[in-house]
Amino acid sequence: MFRSFLFISQIYPYGRMSHHFSKLQVGDSLSVRGPKGRFLYRPGAVKALGMLAGGTGLTPMFQVSRAVLENPKDSTKIYLIYANVTYEDILLKEELDNFHRKYPGRFSVHYVLEKPPNDWEGSVGYISKELIQSFCPAPSPDIQMLRCGPPMMNKAMQAHLDALGYSKETQFQF
Repeated sequence: MFRSFLFISQIYPYGRMSHHFSKLQVGDSLSVRGPKGRFLYRPGAVKALGMLAGGTGLTPMFQVSRAVLENPKDSTKIYLIYANVTYEDILLKEELDNFHRKYPGRFSVHYVLEKPPNDWEGSVGYISKELIQSFCPAPSPDIQMLRCGPPMMNKAMQAHLDALGYSKETQFQF
């Protein structure tokens, strides 16, 4: 079966696949498998989604956000904390900012940069327990916390969520 889709990738100097991806041209084909993992979202199943994303880990968060926000029957609120190394690494920034403008009170995004520019107004460093506490919904059975990023980030985010009292049932890692 052939399907076309939007493919987002960052090119990293030492990335395993980056050099291969950097040589692809528009119109080239690529065989892929996946997606890995099973996240099933049902509209209105929770009152809020907290999302912790790093780098290209934004991809499933963006897809879920778009599906939730574009469903007029779904009132789920979304709280995204999105971490990157530099400003230039932020994927889909314009689209995320448009979600924030178009769906006030339903979608919020907070950016975190490890190496910010001088005029940066977002957070600096990494996603911390304090940031999660400040920008995401509090632990509750009627919220879901999603995370996706590099392995070390996922491990740290799980530890933060556990320490803050989010139950295993309310956490999902892509």
